[in-house]
Amino acid sequence: MPITQLPNKYCAVHTEPNFCTAKLEELFSLPPLETMTAFHSLNYYILLLITEGEGKHNIDYTDYTYTKGTLLAIRRNQIHRFYKSDAKGYVIFFKEDFLNRYLNENEVSKSIQAFNELLTSPKTQIADQELTEIIKLVQSLEMESSVVADEYSLRINRSLLHVLLSLVHRIKSRGFNKVELNNHLKEFIKFQNLVEKNYHKTKKVEDYAHMMGFSAKKLNTIVNFISNKSVKAFIDEVVIIKAKKDILHTNMSAKQVAFKLGFNDPANFYKYFKKHTSYTPESFRKTVKV
Repeated sequence: MPITQLPNKYCAVHTEPNFCTAKLEELFSLPPLETMTAFHSLNYYILLLITEGEGKHNIDYTDYTYTKGTLLAIRRNQIHRFYKSDAKGYVIFFKEDFLNRYLNENEVSKSIQAFNELLTSPKTQIADQELTEIIKLVQSLEMESSVVADEYSLRINRSLLHVLLSLVHRIKSRGFNKVELNNHLKEFIKFQNLVEKNYHKTKKVEDYAHMMGFSAKKLNTIVNFISNKSVKAFIDEVVIIKAKKDILHTNMSAKQVAFKLGFNDPANFYKYFKKHTSYTPESFRKTVKV
């Protein structure tokens, strides 16, 4: 089944195509509900903030439960799905272009690091004291978007969104040594890009270390510091996400998926997929409803 690119109905009432806000409970009232609760991707970065109730949201085929104070960061074009619930909260949609008119390229890059699901978990639980501050910011964004909406609102919302993303980045960065974080982050992003580009050609730690000009030990140190995973575990995670996407959203056979992912022997892909998911490719396709 192909990935559903939802129409931009969420932002239909807004004059700015690169930014909009909505209340979670109002999104659930928009027909057809099946569009939201099926796996889909949107051409927006998404922040989902829960202010009341509980439920769950699926990102890259992993369910994340949420309660009051949960913030979910969903990358642009990332596969996800809503589950219907009685929870309340806010959803913010934006594109880089919205920030590009206000920030330089480096600041935009920093602002969207919270959406790198392989760098940090998509889910953040915000403490009560910070939650109050963040809710005020989100409410101000919504007020400017849907109520005030005058000639100053876009500039104000760019500023508010930048402050909000900076606060989220601060919360997610806690526990890191800031000097080491700054030193390793650029190298980690380079490694991540190499894996995304070459995962179908090689899955060997030594090959990526060679591409980076590092020893395998140094690369493991960098990747473990940033993602709390070994290089091998990181590569495997990327491959499994790609495999799940092809299994669920194409009509390719498991054998075709295996060859596309760079496995010379489909039997090895079967073992690899089952080891990391506890499913065979066929049982995963049947079990996970698209």
